Amino acid sequence: MTSNTTTKVKICGNTNIEDAILAAEAGADAIGVIYVANTKRYIDLGAATRIFDAVPIFVSKVVVLTLDKDPIESVQDKINRIVDTGADCIQLHGDEPVELIADLREFLNAQVKLIKKVGVGGTKKKCLENALAYENVVDALLLDTVTGGAIGGTGKEHDWSISKEIVERVKKPVILAGGLNPDNVANAIAFVKPYAVDVSSGVEREVRIKDAVKVNRFIEAAKSAEKS
Repeated sequence: MTSNTTTKVKICGNTNIEDAILAAEAGADAIGVIYVANTKRYIDLGAATRIFDAVPIFVSKVVVLTLDKDPIESVQDKINRIVDTGADCIQLHGDEPVELIADLREFLNAQVKLIKKVGVGGTKKKCLENALAYENVVDALLLDTVTGGAIGGTGKEHDWSISKEIVERVKKPVILAGGLNPDNVANAIAFVKPYAVDVSSGVEREVRIKDAVKVNRFIEAAKSAEKS
């Protein structure tokens, strides 16, 4: 489902205040941080709080984490600590079952929005089934490349025809991720027509550090891309 004419942009994998402010000033609609231990762009919740405190009020603040199959009772304290950072979106990037996300939705009581990653790899039928399974318990879906067991930030594209069909079939906003960069994001938007795009490694100078030129080029390309 695509309801906006201008594509929203999320700059993810921020590890410091300077990069987050850079993205916001360049026109990003959302700033993301990674709260997944033992990943390249992990930061703790104290650092996330400092970044979010520095970000302008009308920019969404997203914490990416994995809960996998943990029962809701065991993750409530973690979720409360994430909410305390000032996050207004939680992006679940693991193998969380629909039931857990439904319980989390009830626990949060719409306090923050929920985004669920759906991995794109394998058959179109399976990817579409996964997306449709989650659409009624989340506020948005994020499509990311499945490769080598990585949860994201791989810099690798996936089959955009699968993402295009998911966008056409689901009733919730769809965020396109996976291998996007300033040179291909306009074509991706024109073909897939997502609600938003998400980038991390594609706008870095080196791992964990954003490149100002790439960030500006990416956002300009995404905002000016035609969806029709």
